[in-house]
Amino acid sequence: MPVKRFQDLLGVLDKDKPVIIQAHDYPDHDAIASGFSLLHLLRKFGFSCEFCYGGEMQGFSVAGVARELLIPVVPASSLNIPEQAQIILVDGIAGNMNVTNLLNRPLTGIIDHHQPPACVPECPFVDIRPSFGSCSTIIYQYYLETMTEPPRDVATALLTGIMMDTAQMTRGVDAADLAAFSGLFFKSDWEESAYILRNSFSVQDIPVLRYAFDHYYTQGQVCFVELESARVGAAGGGSDDGAIGAGVKSPIRPELLGLISDYFLRMTEIHFVVTVETGSEVCRLSLRSENPRLPADLVIKRALQGIGSGGGHSHMSGGTMPAGLNPGSGELRKKFLDVIDGFLKQQYNKEEL
Repeated sequence: MPVKRFQDLLGVLDKDKPVIIQAHDYPDHDAIASGFSLLHLLRKFGFSCEFCYGGEMQGFSVAGVARELLIPVVPASSLNIPEQAQIILVDGIAGNMNVTNLLNRPLTGIIDHHQPPACVPECPFVDIRPSFGSCSTIIYQYYLETMTEPPRDVATALLTGIMMDTAQMTRGVDAADLAAFSGLFFKSDWEESAYILRNSFSVQDIPVLRYAFDHYYTQGQVCFVELESARVGAAGGGSDDGAIGAGVKSPIRPELLGLISDYFLRMTEIHFVVTVETGSEVCRLSLRSENPRLPADLVIKRALQGIGSGGGHSHMSGGTMPAGLNPGSGELRKKFLDVIDGFLKQQYNKEEL
C-alpha cells in the first residue's frame, strides 16, 4: 500500500486560507508542469489556489508550454500575496539561490525530486523523492492516490515535464517515471509534447552556440564550455540583445546552459560536461555526467565549496557563484579537475580492494 502523501498534504492545509503554488525562479518544463498539475488537483479538492514563479520565465520553449496549454502561471511580483497564504514550493528547495522567499517565513510545503541538503528546511509538509527523474512524476502519483483522472492538458504538461527532465527517458529514470510515462502517454496530446521536446533551440541562440563551439576545453573525458555573456552579446549575429551593459538582459537564457551541456555530452569522447556562464554579478554553472563514477551533484558541491553552491542529481546538476569569488577560468577548471580526479581515484582504490 503506497504512502498517502497527498492526504498528508491535505491534512496540513487550511481551506479558509489561499494556497500559493510556487515554482523555482526561472522555471523549467518540469516546474511548470508540476505546479500546474498540483493547482488543478488542489482546486478539485476545494482550495483557492494561484500558481507563480520568482525571477522570470526565460525560454521560449517553457513559455510556449504555458501559452499552448493555457497554464495560469504568473510572476510572483504580479500577485498581492496575503500574509496568511500557504505557500507550496514545487521542483525546488527553500534556501537555494534560485528560490525567492515570497513572505520571508517558512513554507507550508516542499515537493521536489532533487537531492536534499543535509538540513532540510522545516515546514509542515515535505515530499522529496531524489530517485525520481522528475517532480512531475510525484504529482502524477498524487493523481493515482486520489483516483483522479488528469485532463488532457494536465496529462500533456506532466508528460512533457517527465520527458524533458529525463532527457526523453534516457537519464535518472525510476520505475515510477516509467509508470507515469505509460499512464500519461495516450491521455495526453503526445504529438504536442513531442513538438515541444524537439524544438528547444531558437535562431536567436546561434551566436551563443557559435561562441560555445569556439570556447571549449577538453581533458580526457571532461569538457568545459565557457560562455562570457558580454562577448556573446557583442558578437551579434541575429541576437537582439547586443553587448551586455547595465540593465541589458544577457543573451544566454538559463535554459540554454543545460541544453549546451547536453549537446556536448553527445560527443563520443565526452562523458562529463561543465558549462559556465560569466560576465554578470552571478556566474551560473550547468553540469552533465554519464559516468556513474562522477556524480554531478557531488562534483559541483565539492568544486564550489567556499566560493559558490550547487546541487541536483548524479546525472545533472547546476549551481551559482558570485562573480567576485570566481577564481578565474584556469583556476576554476583546475578545481573541477582536481575533484573529478579525486572521485576517479577513490573508485579505483575501491576496485583494487
